[in-house]
Amino acid sequence: MFFLNNCTSTQQYYSPKIDVEQWVEEYNVCRGKGKLISTGRVNGRLSFTYTCVEKDVFIHFKDIIGRKTMLIILRQNSVEAWDMMQNIRFSTESIYLRFPFFEVLKPMDLISIFWGIEPEGLHKSQPNKSMTESEIDIRFSSDGLDLQTVLINMDDKKQSIEMIFVERELGSAYPHLIKQIPESIPRAQS
Repeated sequence: MFFLNNCTSTQQYYSPKIDVEQWVEEYNVCRGKGKLISTGRVNGRLSFTYTCVEKDVFIHFKDIIGRKTMLIILRQNSVEAWDMMQNIRFSTESIYLRFPFFEVLKPMDLISIFWGIEPEGLHKSQPNKSMTESEIDIRFSSDGLDLQTVLINMDDKKQSIEMIFVERELGSAYPHLIKQIPESIPRAQS
């Protein structure tokens, strides 16, 4: 007599190991939309649109009534920001002073995130687990294909920032986002 007991199997999905270099080589550009929710000392909700051109990312933030509030340009080793409401330009150093999560997330990590890939240096063996360093907790979640949410908790500052990506298109761009911050914009005092 032949007896089968518990012969069921569960399917597990493994996402292939992809890095930014592969996406850049294959698609060259990427665009998307999302929202940033900040709670704690700084509260607010901003929507954003972005374009990744190779390893440069151009991000426009808009407030709740649709006004452009900030342009951020991420490059491999630098971050620049233009507060369009106050007409002030921020350098990499002044941004690092204002946002302590840059202790952990470097510009190249953020570039990976906007391409939809969990940063290599922050890679964990199990998905959706947290990484803690310098009292900063970072959590990633994905739909199995690409990164959907990044949650950054800063316990010592009682601050959290959540980036939610609602749309991402590989191989297409928002050309109007690809611009530089005018040199005439005054720099912020650190």
